[in-house]
Amino acid sequence: MFTIVLLMLIVILILSIIFINIRKNTKLYPPGPFSWPFIGNQILLKRLTREFGGQHKAFMELSKRYNSNIITVNISHEKVIIVSGNKFCDMILQNEEFQGRPWNEFIKIRNMGKKQGITMNDGAEWKELRTWMMRTMKIFGFGKSEMIKMIQNQLIIFSENVNKNKIHRLKLLFIPAVINILWTFATGEITAFNKQQKLEYFLDLLERRSRCFDITGGLLAAFPWIRYIAPEISGYNIMCLLNKELKDFLMKTINDHKEKYNPGNEADLIDMFFREMKENEESTIFTEEQLMMILIDLFLAGFTTTSTTLDFLFLIMTLYPDVQRKVQKEIDSVIPHDKLPSMEDKAKLPYVEAVINETYRLWPVFPIIGPRRVLCDTNIDKYMIPKNTTILFNAYSINKDPNLYPEPDKFMPERFIKNGVFVPDENSLQFGKGKRRCPGHILAKATIFIFFTGIMQKYTLLPVPGKGPYSIEFDSGITLTPKSYDVLVEKR
Repeated sequence: MFTIVLLMLIVILILSIIFINIRKNTKLYPPGPFSWPFIGNQILLKRLTREFGGQHKAFMELSKRYNSNIITVNISHEKVIIVSGNKFCDMILQNEEFQGRPWNEFIKIRNMGKKQGITMNDGAEWKELRTWMMRTMKIFGFGKSEMIKMIQNQLIIFSENVNKNKIHRLKLLFIPAVINILWTFATGEITAFNKQQKLEYFLDLLERRSRCFDITGGLLAAFPWIRYIAPEISGYNIMCLLNKELKDFLMKTINDHKEKYNPGNEADLIDMFFREMKENEESTIFTEEQLMMILIDLFLAGFTTTSTTLDFLFLIMTLYPDVQRKVQKEIDSVIPHDKLPSMEDKAKLPYVEAVINETYRLWPVFPIIGPRRVLCDTNIDKYMIPKNTTILFNAYSINKDPNLYPEPDKFMPERFIKNGVFVPDENSLQFGKGKRRCPGHILAKATIFIFFTGIMQKYTLLPVPGKGPYSIEFDSGITLTPKSYDVLVEKR
C-alpha cells in the first residue's frame, strides 16, 4: 500500500513539475489551446479544419476563441505562432527579423536534404541568389514586350485547341500554356511536355502533394519518424516520387544546355546561371544542384499561383454570367476582336482588373503564407518571440476583414473601382510582401491578365447542361484549389 501511495506521489510530483515548466515556458507566448504531450494540438487542428473547411478557417476560429490576432499552436513538440489581421502581418512580413525559413522534415524532403534554392533558403546565400534571379529576369524582358509576346504565343496555341461549342476541362488546356511560359523563360525552349499523358501525370503528382500536406508540413513535419511506418499516408512517398520526377526531368535539360552552352550568347535562365558558375568557379553557391532547386522553386511557385488563379477565374465566370457579360462588354469596347490583348490594355480595363483582384481576395491560392523563422529574440505586440520560432500568416483573415472589405463574403469587383479607375488592393498578400515577395509576380500577373482577357474576348463559358458546375467547391491543403469541373465553351 505504501509503495502504491509513494508511486502516486512521485507521478503527481513529476506531472506538477512538467505542468509548471510548461506554464513557465509558455507565459511569454501568445495565447493558444492546451498542448498534449507528444501530439501537441494536432487532433484539435484536424477536427477544426474538417469542421470549418480548411486550416485557414481553423486558425480564424482559434483567434476568435482566444480573442487575439496572435496565437500559439503546437505542432507536435514545436510551438508555431499564427498571425492574423493586416496590422501585424504587414509589419512582420517587411521586418528583417522575420526573413528566415524553418528547417523541418517536410521542408528538408521538399529541398532534397539541402538548404538551397530561393523559396526555402535564407541568409546570405538566399540574398545573393534572389538578387541574381531579379537581375536575370530584367535581362530577359520581365514586364517588356518580349515577355508579352511569349504569353500571347501560348494564348494562340490555347485558342487552336478549343473547339466551338464543346465541353472542356479548361484546366487541361491552359495549364500547358502556363508551364510552357515558365519553361521558355528558364530554358529557351517552347514546349516542356511533348506528350499530354506526361503532362497529366505531372499534374496528378502536384495535386496529390497539395492534398497530402498543409502549410505546417502535415504529419511529416510533426512526426518525422512516421515516414518509416506509414510512408504513403504521411505523404512521404509522393514527395520522393515528385522529387525524382522533377530531378530527372530538369537534369536532362540542364545537361543538354551544358553541352550547347556558348559563353557570351546566353539565351535563357539556365545559360545565365552557367555564366555565373564560370565566373565564380570557386563559389559554393552557384552549383548545378543549386540551379536544379531554383528551377523547382520557379515551377512549383509560378505554376501553382498562376494556374490556380485562372482556374478560379473561369469557374467564377461560369457561375456569374452577369459578371462575365460585363467583363466581355468592357473588353469589346477596348480591344478589337482580331487583336490579342497586351499589358497596354490593362489601364483601360478597370473592371477586368477588379474581377481578377476580387478573385485573389475571396479565393487566395495560398490562404496561409509562410513559414517564417525568427532570426533573433524579438517582440510582436506584447509577446516575446524566441529565436528560431516558426511563424505563419493567415492571409485569409485579412481578406475577410469587414473593416477593410465591407460585406467580405460577397463577390463584389466594384469595391476596387473608384471614379471609373481601378484601385489596387494594398492589403493583398497573393504574391507575398517585403523582401520575400514572389520574384516572379510580374510574369504571373501578366500571364493571368492576358489569358483571362484573351479567353473572355473570344469565348463564353457556360455550365454543362444537367451537370454544372453550380457552385464553387474547392480542395484545401497547401493551396486552395477548385475541384475539377467541365464547362461548355462557346465561341463568340
